[in-house]
Amino acid sequence: MEPLIMVLFGFLVCFCIGSVLNILLKTTQKRDWLITFFISLGLAIIVVPIL
Repeated sequence: MEPLIMVLFGFLVCFCIGSVLNILLKTTQKRDWLITFFISLGLAIIVVPIL
């Protein structure tokens, strides 16, 4: 259960950073949010087990 919580926490951190960047760069179309979602998910799945 702990690895799942760590991956979710990593996803939330990555998604929050991506969301702030989307808002600052004014890229708020649906496509941009989907790209941010998938990049955050991928980073969380790859980086968290390494750490």
